[in-house]
Order: sequence, then C-alpha cells, then structure tokens
Amino acid sequence: MRERPIEKFRPILEPLEEKRPLSASASAAPIADWNAGTQATVSPDSVKPNFGFLVYRITQPNQFNNHLTPPFGHVLVQNVRPVPGQEYNVLQVAVRNGTLQTFTASDGLSVKVSGQNYFTPILTGNETWKPVQDFIFYILTKKYYPLANQVTDGFVFDLGGAKSAAIPGPSGIFLRIKYNPATINKVLDWIVQFGPGAEGGAGVKYGMPDTALYQFVTAQTKRNDFGGYF
Repeated sequence: MRERPIEKFRPILEPLEEKRPLSASASAAPIADWNAGTQATVSPDSVKPNFGFLVYRITQPNQFNNHLTPPFGHVLVQNVRPVPGQEYNVLQVAVRNGTLQTFTASDGLSVKVSGQNYFTPILTGNETWKPVQDFIFYILTKKYYPLANQVTDGFVFDLGGAKSAAIPGPSGIFLRIKYNPATINKVLDWIVQFGPGAEGGAGVKYGMPDTALYQFVTAQTKRNDFGGYF
C-alpha cells in the first residue's frame, strides 16, 4: 500500500476540464489560521471541542507543507467495491499527520463521505499513520461530482472524537480512470503529486493552494480566529 511512486509513471486518466471548474470556496464557516497557513472547513452550528484532532485546509503553502512525500497511505471510503476494468471518476483529498504522534488502529480514527451513514476505519491491523505522513482518502464513482453540495460536503473525519470536514474542491476530482486494483495506488499517488489540480505540489507553481490538501492537528491548538465546529 505504501510503495514509492515512480515519477515517470503516467496513468491513463482525464483531469477536470478547466473551462468548467467547481467552486473553490471554503465552508460557510471558514476558520483562518494566519500563522500556519491553514483553514478548517467545519459546521457553523456547533462548538470547537477541546479534545481529539481537527483537519485544516492548507491555504498558505510554505517550505514545510508545500510538497507531498511518499510513501502514502490509501483509504477507499465506500462499501461498494469497484469493478476491475470499469471506468470511474475519483474524488480525493490528501491529509497529513500534523502531529508528533504515530497513530495505530487502536486509536479508532475513522472517515466517511457526507451522506454516508457509516464511518470507515482509517487504520486496520498493524497499519500506522506516522508524523508528516500523508494519507489519500478517495471514492470511485460514475457521477461527475458525487457530493450534493460542492461547498459544504466532503470527507468527514472522526479523529479522537472530534469531527471536521475536508472539502475536496476543484483539485479533488479526476475523470474517467480505468480501475485496476494492482495500479490504483500509483494512479492516486500521481494525481496528488503531479496532476493538474496539484499545481506543482500544494499550489507552489502558481501561488494558489491545492484545494484537496489538508493536515490535522490537536483540537487544543490555538488559532487566531475560530468559527463553528462539529
């Protein structure tokens, strides 16, 4: 699952068409973090917890978070298994462990997509999520964009009991990928590192952030401006 991708690997895929981009807006309750260059996308009707961990969109890339370094973790966030040989669109976010803690299956981290009535465990067996390591969370779908709301729906994380959402935005969708279970992880690695949505890695190429790039930190981390939380 964590093989180092080959930079010359070029999967057969079609990216989002530039002439019809999706909304890149954040949630209705964005939480700015001017020091770390991140932004949380969360529910506007609840209170920030003082436990667990919360995901934040990286909005101001710097020398520490402007690149993705394999090996990555890969988590398919759906119960329906894709059929080999079939074409799908992929919706994804990459999330970095922004803490100094190594997580294991016993920590009970989980994720779902908005609209699902179940959570998927992020780690199973002897898998770990190490500090600074990125995990790719994805679904494979026949729909052009599978979420009901482009601005507020996304991947909902339950990290230590604290829930927050990672909204993919226009960087998170790629079209018509032929599914092969032997190569899907390499395809995903290529997308998040070198695909058009990545803009050279965390938006460095044009000075704009990758809308599908996140990190999580402890909910007790102090911020300059807090909005609502799940």
